[in-house]
Amino acid sequence: MERTNRRNKREIFFSGEHKNITTLKNEAILNRNGYLHNPIPQYPEEPEFHISKVAHVTNESKIDEILDSNGFRGGDRSLLWWSLAIEHDDIRAAEDRYLEKIFPDRTPEQREMQREIGSFLNQFTTSPAFKQESRYGNFRFTLSLSDLLKMYREQICGGEKPVLKVYETSVYQQEIMYSVLVHSPSVTFKEYPCLGDGSDDAVCGYRENDVEGEGKGHIVWRAQAMSATQKVGLTINAMDQIVETDGHVYNTWYMWDHVTLALHLPEGLLLNVDRENLIKNLTACEADKPFLGDHRLSLLDAQKKVQSLNNSGTD
Repeated sequence: MERTNRRNKREIFFSGEHKNITTLKNEAILNRNGYLHNPIPQYPEEPEFHISKVAHVTNESKIDEILDSNGFRGGDRSLLWWSLAIEHDDIRAAEDRYLEKIFPDRTPEQREMQREIGSFLNQFTTSPAFKQESRYGNFRFTLSLSDLLKMYREQICGGEKPVLKVYETSVYQQEIMYSVLVHSPSVTFKEYPCLGDGSDDAVCGYRENDVEGEGKGHIVWRAQAMSATQKVGLTINAMDQIVETDGHVYNTWYMWDHVTLALHLPEGLLLNVDRENLIKNLTACEADKPFLGDHRLSLLDAQKKVQSLNNSGTD
C-alpha cells in the first residue's frame, strides 16, 4: 500500500488495480491529499485517447550504454518503463470522439460551427503527460507501440503474444500513474488481472486494430485529470450543440493522471534495437520541473548530442 521508491519518494500504490479518481477519493490513506480533493471547474469528462506510440526517456549517462548494447535492459523490479507519446492529432481525435459522445445527433452544420470555434481540448491537456518536456531526462526514444510489442514478442516471448495486465495504481503528491505490465506468457504473474480492450469503463485498455494477430494496436486511455493547473472551465451549449471554454481564468493545482507500460525483462535479457534504428528514433527534449533525473542538460546541449550521434551514424 505504501513504499519508498528508488528516487527516495513516498508513493501509495494499489497492486493489481486501476482505481479511478472517484474511488481514490474514498481511500482513507489519501484523505489528506489536497490536490486529489480540490473541486475542479467543469472540464471534459474522460475523453478517450487512442495512443499508438510510446516513449522512453533517459539521461545522458544512459544514452551510450543503450547505443553500445543495441537495446534496453530492465531496471528496478526487472522492468523497462515506457510512457504514452501523445501527439497533436491524438488530442484532436479524442476531441472528436468526445463531441460525438455528448452530441450524437449533431448536424453537419453544427459540426462545422464547432470547427470554426476551434479546438478546446488542447486547453485542458496541459499536464506533464502531454508535454514535450520531460522530468526524467533530456533524451527521448519514440517507437510505435506495434513495433515495440513485435520486438518483445519475437525476442522475449519466443514468438507468442505478450500478455498485458493491470499492474498498479501509484499515487504521488500530485500524480496518479496507471501502469500496465507486459510480460511473456512463459512467466507467471497470476496476482495481476488481464488488461481489457477498453470497451468497458476501465481507465485504460489495449485494443488491436486487426484480427490477423499482427500486434498492431493502441492503448485506449480515458483521461480523468489532464491539467496539473487548470486555467479554464468548460461551457456546453446543448441548444447549439457546441463546447467552448467558459471565459473564466482558474489557477488552482490539481492531480494529473497518465498511463505507463512496464515491460518485464528478466535479468540478463536485452530488448534489442539496432543502433541505427535507435538513433533514428532519438530526439532531445527540454528538462521540465521538478527534474527527477540524474543529470540535467540544456536543450541546446541535448540537441548537439543528438546531432552528433546522427552524424556519427552516417559516417
